Amino acid sequence: MSEIKLEVGKTYRSRSGKEVRIIEKGGARYPYRGDNGEWYSENGRYLYYLGKSSRDLIEELPETRHSFDIPDGVKKITLDYFGNRIVVEMVPEKEPKPGDVLVNEQGSVYIFKEVLPYNVHKHYAWIGRFGALSTGGSCRIYPGRPATPEEAQPLWDALKKEGKRWNPEAMEVEDLPESDRIREWVERHFLEGHYTQDNISEVIETYLNYKEGKK
Repeated sequence: MSEIKLEVGKTYRSRSGKEVRIIEKGGARYPYRGDNGEWYSENGRYLYYLGKSSRDLIEELPETRHSFDIPDGVKKITLDYFGNRIVVEMVPEKEPKPGDVLVNEQGSVYIFKEVLPYNVHKHYAWIGRFGALSTGGSCRIYPGRPATPEEAQPLWDALKKEGKRWNPEAMEVEDLPESDRIREWVERHFLEGHYTQDNISEVIETYLNYKEGKK
């Protein structure tokens, strides 16, 4: 068997039958590092043995090329290397459905409603990158991808600040119940120390009297 000469990117077989792919070359006497973390000389000799070792690389393996058909609707293909195995993951393209929260490249976060001509999107609620909020409008925006919970949070915060919330069952933006708004106001001002308990009771009493007077 002729002597081998290691090269980065090629795969070799050891005396024990294991396959090792060379992934790096340094400048020492044993400059070649395999995907198993071990180092070898240019002729495949394993670093820690002066004589023959079962870990020595003794044979270059032929390169193999794999091909596969890409199914319709696949948006992304990911290749991962695990030792001598290649794992292919095909991610199907998922069309957004009404009520999905998306974010686009312009930084807009919105609740998707429908696709309009030229693949622009219509929304139920939208917040721009600078905090402008729109609900119930017919604004057309560039399409986006599914938003993470962190990316979607500014939209929920903006709706809440306006006394509104998203109702996924009714598929609409609705006003927060008055009881929820009062409870949120009480919790915020009491916990932050803006008012004492007596002060908050006085404010609520004044508000209820005002409501009764409007009837």
